[in-house]
Amino acid sequence: MTSPTRTVLVAGATGKQGRAFIEAVLHSQAESVQDIRIVALTRNPNSPSSKELSHASDRVQVVRADLDQPDTVRKAFQDASQSEGGLWGVFVVLAFPGLGADATGEERQGKAHHLIFSSVERGDEGYDDKLTLDRLAKVQIERHIRSLTGLRWTFLRPAFFMENFDGTIGSITNTVLKCGLQKTTKLQLIAADDIGHVALGVFQASDEYASKAVVVIGDALTTQELNEAHVRGAGKPLGSVPNFLGKALLAANKHTKGLISDMERVHNDREALPESSAVLIAQCRTLYPELQTFEVWAKNRGRKKERKANWNNVTIGELATGKR
Repeated sequence: MTSPTRTVLVAGATGKQGRAFIEAVLHSQAESVQDIRIVALTRNPNSPSSKELSHASDRVQVVRADLDQPDTVRKAFQDASQSEGGLWGVFVVLAFPGLGADATGEERQGKAHHLIFSSVERGDEGYDDKLTLDRLAKVQIERHIRSLTGLRWTFLRPAFFMENFDGTIGSITNTVLKCGLQKTTKLQLIAADDIGHVALGVFQASDEYASKAVVVIGDALTTQELNEAHVRGAGKPLGSVPNFLGKALLAANKHTKGLISDMERVHNDREALPESSAVLIAQCRTLYPELQTFEVWAKNRGRKKERKANWNNVTIGELATGKR
């Protein structure tokens, strides 16, 4: 007798993390994953990325739902709950609103639904009430989820995306980090694709990870170690711009300066906590053994498709001015 299908609803299905999770499910050879069916939520089922998802497998159903329109999401939940085996799991990723942008929309979206929630690594939770914008929104979403009774939840807290070093924005990012961070500060890193695999690992061990937060991290390096790892992996240094531009950005853009300050705080918090970066990486590897180091990511990045422009809601102009 075959086991009933387990339906997982994915909000943010056409985004980087959502797609990575879906691909992890479809490509997994584990028997425990073969019965998982995906309901992929998207605002526009007719978009090229949505059509690509719908053609990926008969285990994927693309459904229209807008996180800013709760009724459409509620219907998707209800329909999925009435499917064979019912609604077994939810993975929700909310789009980064943009550097320095108001995040009340993100918070509103997150409070509308139940989920394995992709949040953000922020070191010690004791600093949560001092956070602002998208980081504060994620804290408020986590608190809301914790307050719901009878709900099984897991928070994923990804570190800094390795993909932030792609392209022209990546060259600027590298320079800003070199100019802004202390030489001994280690930046926690994760490849965006790996977050989906970690989420799948959590679903496969749901009892073990219920009511827990998982910091999703694949490497932790100083800016010098970053460049050395990139040379080993890609055969060339990370892209960069003149240092005076990096220093000018830090001086002119309070949001960029605040991000650097928060990276320093997270590093210092993590150094003082029992769960060091090395411990966190080891924990993530139990969920996904093929977790990429920055060196491996640099080696693999040439095989990836070019990222679409403005993928993380930050343009060069906005990075320079802090305005949207």
